[in-house]
Amino acid sequence: MGRRRKPKPRTYELEIESLSHEGRGIAHLDEKVIFVSGALPGETVIADRTFSRAKFEEADVKEVLKPADNRIEPKCEVFGICGGCSFQHLSSEDQIDAKGKWLKDAFLGQAKVEPKNWLEPLQVQSWGYRRKARLGVRYVAKKGKVLVGFREKKSGFITNMTRCEVLHPSLGDNLEVLAGAIEKLSIKSQVPQIEVAVAENNTILILRHLEPLTTDDEQVLIDCANELNITFYTQSGGADTVKPLDKPAVLTYSHPDHAIEMEFLPTDFTQVNFKLNQKMINLAIDMLELNDNDEVIDLFCGLGNFTLPMAKYAKHAVGVEGDLGLIERAKYNAEKNGITNANFYKADLFKEVEGFEWFRGKTYNKALIDPARSGAIEIVELLPKLGVERLVYVSCNPSTLARDTEKLIELGYKLETAGVMDMFPQTAHVESIALFTK
Repeated sequence: MGRRRKPKPRTYELEIESLSHEGRGIAHLDEKVIFVSGALPGETVIADRTFSRAKFEEADVKEVLKPADNRIEPKCEVFGICGGCSFQHLSSEDQIDAKGKWLKDAFLGQAKVEPKNWLEPLQVQSWGYRRKARLGVRYVAKKGKVLVGFREKKSGFITNMTRCEVLHPSLGDNLEVLAGAIEKLSIKSQVPQIEVAVAENNTILILRHLEPLTTDDEQVLIDCANELNITFYTQSGGADTVKPLDKPAVLTYSHPDHAIEMEFLPTDFTQVNFKLNQKMINLAIDMLELNDNDEVIDLFCGLGNFTLPMAKYAKHAVGVEGDLGLIERAKYNAEKNGITNANFYKADLFKEVEGFEWFRGKTYNKALIDPARSGAIEIVELLPKLGVERLVYVSCNPSTLARDTEKLIELGYKLETAGVMDMFPQTAHVESIALFTK
């Protein structure tokens, strides 16, 4: 894909009419749609053009001449520069209202339907929630300093930031200390990124390095780890090179309402917002109306995040996932938690699965699916063959949820209930949940 050509400079005054599904203001000028980052409906703004095509342009707010009544002061001093957040100029309540509208628009636009009942939005904490992230690292020789943070909007540069308001405080409050430690490394110019995994009991930073660390470098990182009470892992190449710098850490998160503790590796997929995850699990179990006669299947089950809590209330639970490592951890977590009525299987759910043991001749009256952004159209088409009568669909993309809803309706399912969940406050990311019945 070619690089974006920088358009000729243009500054214009715009009346913002509505909010796009990416959280940008929408205006019209000279028969073009203008998408304006940082603008809200009802505002008059001065904006600088950043991108231009025949039918639309993109721009960034330069000055707000007439602010919207619901505009608030962003909490972060680099908001508008940093690409980590896009919504800090709206309150958390207004953010989730906008996301609910986007979900409704997706249902009506694609599937021509909306649920019989809308759930109250699920919210927990708006700041310091983020436990998984990839941060860029760069040594800037002209400034003689190392930058650690999210990348700037529309650029590969690292944001010059001293703290992050959405990262878990164990790291978000200590970016300067971390950057200072990396500055002391002999290979400071050969460290491009850090993967973050914050458990309930530890904070893991996976330091990607393109040249070997010296003994002195390792001691610098150990000293930093002791100061911040974190644990460093290192990565010299592919995913198979990730290893603890000193001692390996056992990482855990919990489902306290269900007396379950989950272990995971720092490279495993986990939800970024643990408190919201706990509430989401409870909501899914309530929506499924599980009882001890139910055979329930969890598709795209990962570590068993939903499977193991569901097994506590069902006769039998099955989890299916394409990543063998996650399946192994799910089995381990089932054993660790004394759950004997859950089985896990590896399968690529985007390919033919009807010959697998867990599918062939089996029926499940209830199901949960939690796919990636691309949705689950392939497996959705097979749900009637599995005998599924009640389905909870957890989605991170309203457009693919709406597409799959259209297919579910064709297959004889009804959209009963749906709502949004604030998994990623301060961003335009929409997490949602929907209930379908046959």
